[in-house]
Amino acid sequence: MDLYRIQSPVKGEWSFMNPPGHHPDAKDFVAVNNKGAPYKRIKCIRHLLFKLSVTETHAWEREVFSPFEGTVIKIENTSQDRMGLNIFRDLFTGLIIAPRSGKKDIKYFLGNYVVLKSKEGIYALLAHLRKGSVTVSEGMKVNAGELIAKVGNSGNTIQPHLHFQLMKENDISRAIPIPFIFESCQVNNNGAWESLGSTLPRNYQTFRV
Repeated sequence: MDLYRIQSPVKGEWSFMNPPGHHPDAKDFVAVNNKGAPYKRIKCIRHLLFKLSVTETHAWEREVFSPFEGTVIKIENTSQDRMGLNIFRDLFTGLIIAPRSGKKDIKYFLGNYVVLKSKEGIYALLAHLRKGSVTVSEGMKVNAGELIAKVGNSGNTIQPHLHFQLMKENDISRAIPIPFIFESCQVNNNGAWESLGSTLPRNYQTFRV
């Protein structure tokens, strides 16, 4: 079976930083600097022990684009963003409290999100978006590469990032992510950028589009 090819939903330098238990075919896009970090190294201690502002991360309010030509199926644009980050608190909430809470509201986990449907019937979920940043409406036609939102920190997160997955069905709570590849991108191999087509970078490998 051929993997579904998409345009990257983000531009610039990014890395896939999936947390423990994350489905391998769903990807968490985290914007990084030239050292592959989501913020300057000195701020790591503040993220671990104290509180870091979302504005100090590279992903905050970065633009998000449609990965293919299609139709907007569903949006959520009203969930609050959590503006302060503490990795221990957020991991405990996300991995321990949330699964035991019994919450079934998808908005609690995804925050603000957009669901798109391609001409081939494939669905894309783009989540943890900035409150009020979604620029499209349900039923609207979109082109590949069209701006649809900005990265936020809504829902169940440990830092600003874009959760992205493709699905064969519209029910987010039941759909199983399916694998995909980029039409093209560049990956960083030991400091050298290599242009690739029809591929997907490895987890924690810096890539740019």
